Amino acid sequence: MAMCFTFRLAILLTLLLTSFADMDDVGFIYNGFLSANLSLDGIAKLTSNGLLKLTNETGRHEKGGAFYPHLINFKNSTNGSVSSFSTTFVFAIISESQAFGGHGIAFAISPTRGLPEAIPSEYLGLFNESNNGNATNHVIAIELDTVESNNFNDINNNHVGIDINGLNSTSSFPAGYYKDGSRQFRNLSMIDGQRIQVWVEYHGREKRMDVTLAPSGVSKPKTPLLSSPLDLSSIVNSEMYVGFSSSTGALISSHYVLGWSFKMN
Repeated sequence: MAMCFTFRLAILLTLLLTSFADMDDVGFIYNGFLSANLSLDGIAKLTSNGLLKLTNETGRHEKGGAFYPHLINFKNSTNGSVSSFSTTFVFAIISESQAFGGHGIAFAISPTRGLPEAIPSEYLGLFNESNNGNATNHVIAIELDTVESNNFNDINNNHVGIDINGLNSTSSFPAGYYKDGSRQFRNLSMIDGQRIQVWVEYHGREKRMDVTLAPSGVSKPKTPLLSSPLDLSSIVNSEMYVGFSSSTGALISSHYVLGWSFKMN
């Protein structure tokens, strides 16, 4: 388990550069977070060995967030449509319980850097009881959820969901991946400290969101875990922030992000 806290950034660098070799100059890459310029809130911090640690092993009912500090233009200036974008990141969750986590990580696209009125626990530091589900939120999130919350009709305590303005996911599926060359589905436990890579791709012309998972070091599967028709034109503002939010509840998990890239078009 101790090895989960001492990931070798040189190995991660090789992995990420391989994954991002086709990137153009639009966007950013964090191969580790040493001296990274991020907007942090809650209990989030950057560790001395270059990890983004959103929550830690001491805080119950806490939240942590980290956002890229600059606004990103998401819309085509001529017709107002949402441009294609993609992001990929490697995360790891270490839970005090081998069976349960508390509560997970979300990649978020938000009109603000951080969500100051949001609360922890099942709200993942994204929303609160009064604004969950409101169209005025203009928040899109990919949740990596490790607690089954009946309030939001969660499918289990280890799932991935696409969230629009609230935590009742528009589409969700148990965490895992499809092994290439077959339709064999392999489960992934998100709370045992293993490094997992996530790919999120929005196809602007087709108006579709794809989310794919795989263990770190495994090539991106050809079949996404989630592929959902989704028109973001009424949800995304012209300029938005991108980042991560995480929270703990009655149980504690340490939520890490090891590397991250984002690109438009």
